[in-house]
Amino acid sequence: MSAGLILAMPNPSILQSVARSWSPEAGHLKAVLDLSCGGGDTARMLAQQGFSVVATEYVYPPFVGDGVVRVGGVDLNEYLPFKSASFDGINLIEVIEHVEHQAQLVREIARVLRKGGVVVISTPNVLNVFSRVRFLFTGFLRGRVRPVHYARPPGQAPNIYLIHFYELYYLLFHYGFEVEELRPTKVKFAPVFFGAVLYPFMWLFSLEAVIRAEKDPVQRRLNWRVLQHLFSPALLFSDNIVVKARKKSKDENRPGA
Repeated sequence: MSAGLILAMPNPSILQSVARSWSPEAGHLKAVLDLSCGGGDTARMLAQQGFSVVATEYVYPPFVGDGVVRVGGVDLNEYLPFKSASFDGINLIEVIEHVEHQAQLVREIARVLRKGGVVVISTPNVLNVFSRVRFLFTGFLRGRVRPVHYARPPGQAPNIYLIHFYELYYLLFHYGFEVEELRPTKVKFAPVFFGAVLYPFMWLFSLEAVIRAEKDPVQRRLNWRVLQHLFSPALLFSDNIVVKARKKSKDENRPGA
């Protein structure tokens, strides 16, 4: 992300869903890092839940209260300027789709997070049913419904690095996380309507292509995990998804474990 990119404030449905993901952790986790906090709504929400919050931005975070430590000049394409195992939780809301080096960012999140800590990530849900129908007819997905404006270079273009849930799941898996829950945000009529019509066909095609076609039994079990998430209401119907994952050891998350 470059200095010229100003991230949009999360809409109320996203903020509410993120707050619900963090709510069970209040009183159990202490220090939470809010990466690229934008206007500060997420940092303020975390502080109100009782967490000790460190908020970052590429330039400098806005003032959101005396209890929030602000750190400016943090480029999420680079190494995070924090010691290993410094935080109990990390918040990344409507940000990862702007980041060029997504694998490095997830790796850095794993590094600065303590074992047993939580990361909450939200991003546009390109896999909701209407997004898939849109792609069939236009070639564009939820979060990028038309060509990016060519006056903006890659560091400033909104949502230029959209990420599918299964790609995010893959990165989290390999850097020692277990996905605990998916939460929906705003649900509109179109994906529900198309989902009701297309669900049986989607399931049959997915069963054939994702499960039966895979001959490796270990990989087939992992495919089942992913497929269960892909057919959850959050993935099928929601505009954006909120993913909550907990850091485990790599041995606990290895294939076949």
